Amino acid sequence: MKLELSEEQYKRMLSLVFLGEWVVNGASENSEMYKDLIETADALYAMASECGADDLVQYCDGCGGHHPTPLLEEALTPIIDAYDEETFWDVLSHHLAYRDTLVQSASGEEITKEQEMRLWRRKEQYEQEFQRHGLDHVRLVFHGGKKK
Repeated sequence: MKLELSEEQYKRMLSLVFLGEWVVNGASENSEMYKDLIETADALYAMASECGADDLVQYCDGCGGHHPTPLLEEALTPIIDAYDEETFWDVLSHHLAYRDTLVQSASGEEITKEQEMRLWRRKEQYEQEFQRHGLDHVRLVFHGGKKK
């Protein structure tokens, strides 16, 4: 297969590969599961010198692979930071709403439409609270929890 890209398009593709690799490596508990993805990223990184992107990729003698340079990493850090920030609030709201609405049944039954609607309403309440106050109103109970 032949893929034709301009130097700028190749550099943008490197950015996308780096961001994708960041997600894969961040979520990876079993690196063997993602081996094909990492090998594909390395193959794309390996083309950097012939595509005018020597400043964005470097070869590592120690591991025998190609890696983004600090220049590429630093350029993409704001995107990663924005993604992490948005994901944090979304996941936190979802988990708290899930906990509050007791959607998870002990019998393993599927979620009803009513439970799902309660979940989304509660998630929306958390999202509004976090938009207004961040974590200022969050309190944790480390021992004892709810009294029965």
